[in-house]
Amino acid sequence: MEVFVNDSFLERRKRLASWSTYIAVGALVLGLVMSNRQIIVSYVLLLVGMLGATIGSQLTAAYVREPRPGTVLSEALSGLDKRYALYCYYLPSHHVVVSHHGMTVLMPRAQRGEISYENDKWRHKAGARKLLQLFGEPALGRPGADTQQEIEWVDEWAQDLLPEVEIPVTGVIAFTDPQATLHAEESPVPAVKVGDLAEFLGDYLKGQPTLSTAQQKELRRKLDDVVQADA
Repeated sequence: MEVFVNDSFLERRKRLASWSTYIAVGALVLGLVMSNRQIIVSYVLLLVGMLGATIGSQLTAAYVREPRPGTVLSEALSGLDKRYALYCYYLPSHHVVVSHHGMTVLMPRAQRGEISYENDKWRHKAGARKLLQLFGEPALGRPGADTQQEIEWVDEWAQDLLPEVEIPVTGVIAFTDPQATLHAEESPVPAVKVGDLAEFLGDYLKGQPTLSTAQQKELRRKLDDVVQADA
């Protein structure tokens, strides 16, 4: 399997995370200094500092902290054959597998603890780790709805890319933390632990429509142009 990673995109996000952190620290320090002089200014600076720290933490978690989601996903899928390719940070969804079955959106989630889906709701029993969400640690959110949204984005993008070809677009939620416990059999969007992702994709995509050899080559050629344009 080939892997394409948009390093320039990641570098831009890394710089943005650093600047957000620097601004946050500067605003917090100035806010404390001004607390005995201009209380309103102090409050504004402290608020800016807290927002900057949260943004910096979220960007760091998503794009800087190792192992990044793309790294975990590429390692998990490394055993797939040459018909598969993983594109990270090039397409409308950050992580997309392209194969003879079309395009599959991968929605990574790094939460640990017990994660379940029942009665149309996602639940996450994280214990004391929930406190980390106050400091920018990503929450579970709505992974199913997020995946469906990105499937729509990729589908629209693919239609513009190759209007003469109907490219199947699917999606999977992948939980990347080995300490996660997953109970999501009822989820309308498939959800698996990342260690099971390669095997799951092989089984999940078997019943999906396939692209012809000519269509696969044309799709990969168009995607090569996208990669080169961002080089």
